[in-house]
Amino acid sequence: MLLRSAPVVPSGGDIAPARLLRDAYPTFNGIAIDTERDFVVASDTNLKSVLMYTPRARSSKPLRQIRGEKTEIGFVAGVAVDSEAREIYAVNNDIEDSLNVFSYDSAGNVTPARRLSVPHQSWGIALSPARDEFAVSVEVLNAIMIYRRIANIVESPRRVIRGSQTEIADPHGVFWDGVHGEIVVANHGNFRGLAKNTGSGCMAGTGESREGQFRPPSINIYPESADGDVKPLRKIEGLHTGLDFPMGVAVDAMHDEIIVANNGDSSLLIFDRSSNGDVAPRRVIRGPRTGIDRPMGVAIDPKNDGFWAANFGNHTATFFSRTASGDAAPIHVIRNAPPGTPTVGFGNPMALAFDSRRKEILVPN
Repeated sequence: MLLRSAPVVPSGGDIAPARLLRDAYPTFNGIAIDTERDFVVASDTNLKSVLMYTPRARSSKPLRQIRGEKTEIGFVAGVAVDSEAREIYAVNNDIEDSLNVFSYDSAGNVTPARRLSVPHQSWGIALSPARDEFAVSVEVLNAIMIYRRIANIVESPRRVIRGSQTEIADPHGVFWDGVHGEIVVANHGNFRGLAKNTGSGCMAGTGESREGQFRPPSINIYPESADGDVKPLRKIEGLHTGLDFPMGVAVDAMHDEIIVANNGDSSLLIFDRSSNGDVAPRRVIRGPRTGIDRPMGVAIDPKNDGFWAANFGNHTATFFSRTASGDAAPIHVIRNAPPGTPTVGFGNPMALAFDSRRKEILVPN
């Protein structure tokens, strides 16, 4: 007779895991810069925080980190800074469905100065100090919501850019070009269709409704006063553009250029600001020397004649000269992990599965 030992059954309670797979470091997502005070702000989806850095310091240690239960920072995406009001805006993309505003002096586990409920899957944010407004992109609604600057708690947007004529499809990065009076939107191209809620959880098509479609990625430009179902003034789209999951977008109004964080092929694309149609970028920054790895955000730094890119794939933010092109090395690098540390790549894991044949754990994000 073969005797087997009885399996050890946990007694319950607070049981430690046998192994833990996690990324111990922040992961950069959105990025913004206050050129007057010369500091960079980045959102961190991994540890659910917002970090502030002095970009040209010899150390990459953050000046401050806003993190903790009171902050209500969760799956945070876009960030923006209001230099005049000394405030940081951080958009929660999923679960929390909120936009949280903090003072420049915030650090640690602090309560937001303001908290605005925003639609599910809001992603990017752009401020307009001149109009005292900000714009938020909403993936699932194919929409851009414009609120008053000090909107708080639960408040309706002043305007909404949404509808079949807008050609917005899964918007992410959004930038408010106050010099030219335009709003620039980066679209992935996943169009979910347009519908209205008829009550009791039922959805019905409107006169403008369409079934879901896979469309080409694009950069759409609208007048800053746009409201409703308006056509874009211009649209960068097509094979020659090289667009592939465009995330953050920014406008260098002084030099008439649009910079795009092209996540799909780990590059930065620079277009003429007035580009329209299937046009090639002026310049492309891509290659092993650049350190660009799955970029999520970009921020213009006119004071230092360059721009920053937030890299989701390698725990860095990289600063390039405005005229950089090709496989150019960055001028400055901010690291939130030791050099060469890869990111685990977790975004917002909600489930997992075990492949018994390959002995692999599958984690959808």
